[in-house]
Amino acid sequence: MVERETHVDRMRFFVEQVQHGGRFELIDTLVHADYHNHTAEPGQGKDREGVRATMVAMHAAFSDLTVQILHCVGDGDLVATHKRFRARHTGPWFNVPPSGSQVEFRVMDLVRYRDGQMAEHWAVADALSLLRQTGALT
Repeated sequence: MVERETHVDRMRFFVEQVQHGGRFELIDTLVHADYHNHTAEPGQGKDREGVRATMVAMHAAFSDLTVQILHCVGDGDLVATHKRFRARHTGPWFNVPPSGSQVEFRVMDLVRYRDGQMAEHWAVADALSLLRQTGALT
């Protein structure tokens, strides 16, 4: 019997390969063409291209980026993750110049899947902590 891939498996794969690994070529396969980010930051696209732009910018701004899944649970077509991001801030990030600082911040995501792809997204990110660590806020 072949075991079915679950939405949780798909989310783990996205985090490991795209967010952590920088494999941006997988975005078209993993993210639905009608994707909508309900909590996009100003200047951040709400569609699939916004996912790509954010991931590219994150990997450009943060060297040695690691993304660790702390919790990942699914309920039907919804998957929630709690993640820890660690990196060195070596490039501009949303108009914050590189600080060279080691940073660590956490993100909680809720994603709705449709047709086996990420279709909707909501997030709560510890942006305040990240801005303090980069020196943008004191």
